[in-house]
Amino acid sequence: MFEIRTPWPTAEQAYASAPSILNEIGWTARTLAALECFTALDREFYLRKAALLDRIALLDEPDTPGDVTDTAVAAAVFLMDIDQPGVICDPRDYVRQQYALSLTTNDQ
Repeated sequence: MFEIRTPWPTAEQAYASAPSILNEIGWTARTLAALECFTALDREFYLRKAALLDRIALLDEPDTPGDVTDTAVAAAVFLMDIDQPGVICDPRDYVRQQYALSLTTNDQ
C-alpha cells in the first residue's frame, strides 16, 4: 500500500485536458473491438473507462443521479480494487485524482 499525498482535484481540474467524451467512447469501443475474447485489459483501460463514466455521470447529476452514477461508482470501485490504494475515499474522487496524475505523467 502507498500513501496518496496529491490533493483531490475537482472534476473540472481533472478533466480539463481530457479528450472529448465522444473521443473516449470511440477509444473504448475500438480498444474492445480489437481484442480477442478473454483478453486481459491494462490499468489504463480501466482508468480511462472509469473517468469516461464519471464524466457522463456528471452531465446527469445536476438533475437526478441514477443508473449512470451507479455505473460510474462501480467502475471507480473496480479501479480501486486493481490499485489497492489503502485509502478510504469517494471512489470517483480517486478516479479524478488518478486521471489527473496520468495526464501529468504522460506529459513529461
